[in-house]
Amino acid sequence: MSLLFETIKCENRQLHNLKYHDLRVRHSLNRLFKINDDFSFENTIKIPDWVGEGLYRCRVSYSRNIEKIDFFPYEYKHPKKIQLVEDKSIKYPLKFEDRSSFNHLLNSFPEVDDIIIAQNNYLTDSTFANIALFDGVKWVTSITPILYGTKRSFLLENQMLFLDEIYIKDLKFFKKIALINAMRDLDLAYQFEVSKNIISIKK
Repeated sequence: MSLLFETIKCENRQLHNLKYHDLRVRHSLNRLFKINDDFSFENTIKIPDWVGEGLYRCRVSYSRNIEKIDFFPYEYKHPKKIQLVEDKSIKYPLKFEDRSSFNHLLNSFPEVDDIIIAQNNYLTDSTFANIALFDGVKWVTSITPILYGTKRSFLLENQMLFLDEIYIKDLKFFKKIALINAMRDLDLAYQFEVSKNIISIKK
């Protein structure tokens, strides 16, 4: 079985959103191994001395126990084209290191930067993030994501994001899109247009 992993934002030597990462790890350990320990990243991760100010990605690989903890400098990437693809076969309820289904999709559309997966015409997630869409008043996200992301959980709990059923055909009613994950927030939002199942990000 593939290892599980968490990506945690580390900025200026501070780890972010640990409450939601802890909850997801506890859920995964309970579901896979019936482990009910009171897991806490605060008691697990020691930030290395070489990690300085600025933005880093902390990656924790684990199974029953923590296998590896790595830190990497992080820079934001900005997509230009995103393909919309209907694919009901993709399931990713737990955050496994085996991401072959996503990689296969990406390899099938080498001309785009990312893919947003639709299932039964509902938008779900991109290959690496939950999606958020701004209608001019509020941000909404899919009620049926492929993976329940930690940033998504934080934003929903704090009423900065709201659940909705979002059809492909509804995209034209939204003004901005954001791809949210542990490293990315709603402030990384893009105006866009849609044509022939391709979302083009406006400069």
